Amino acid sequence: IFKHTDAQKEAIQTICNALDKKQFSPILLHGITGSGKTEIYLKSIEHAIKHGLGALILVPEIALTTQLKARVEASFGHSVAVYHSGLTERERRDAWQRIIDGRATIGLGARNAIFLPIQNLSLIVVDEEHDGAYKHDATPYFNARDLAIVRAKYGQAVVILGSATPSLQSYVHAQEGRYTYISLPQRATSQSLPTVTMIDMSQTPKTGSGIISVP
Repeated sequence: IFKHTDAQKEAIQTICNALDKKQFSPILLHGITGSGKTEIYLKSIEHAIKHGLGALILVPEIALTTQLKARVEASFGHSVAVYHSGLTERERRDAWQRIIDGRATIGLGARNAIFLPIQNLSLIVVDEEHDGAYKHDATPYFNARDLAIVRAKYGQAVVILGSATPSLQSYVHAQEGRYTYISLPQRATSQSLPTVTMIDMSQTPKTGSGIISVP
């Protein structure tokens, strides 16, 4: 049986409390790699679904939807609609229709999924919120991370910005109190963190290119 860490339990409780208030609540989930951010996403979505609410999960790259889709469907069955530009036009239309019909209450996809018409949308998850792939550099120009915040504000929803390396904008907003800040500094498993050594490049022999040190 999977056991949540104390930090995960606290994070889940904080997000569920925000969902219960049914008001705009931006949350920065700052968790190191392996800290169990995905599990927190799933438990938060579970809370929303139990209360008849909808959820949307954004990932920066299409390739990431496949892995996450398996985990989300394992928890919520076929109530998940996947939407991204890598699908055929018919597949995208079917996903859109399933959401409109109420057969799918959870949307999952890359940046274009921000426009999915999720009914009773109460929770938006932006995984790897710092990633530049959320920016759409063609007409219409938009940043899905920023649109998620705007959409949550208009819909009085909770938006979780998850990252091991948050963007400076999000980090400053959290430090100044505009976002709720949740920190996960430890891994959720028994795996140890890698050993990190600081190398002073001005005092260390370098390789031929001069970019990388000998160590």
